[in-house]
Amino acid sequence: MKALYPLDLVQEQIQLLKKKLRTAGSIQEKNRLFRRLVNLLGVMEFLLAMNKH
Repeated sequence: MKALYPLDLVQEQIQLLKKKLRTAGSIQEKNRLFRRLVNLLGVMEFLLAMNKH
């Protein structure tokens, strides 16, 4: 079984959302994906801060 690393999971999700954002058709979909991307960046920031301590 593959070990789960939170930073790697978040990074994978960020890459996936970036691809979806580039191909999104409507403004509403782009806004929704952008909000999810911003939230994931906040999660990444939190995880990095936790690793420093």
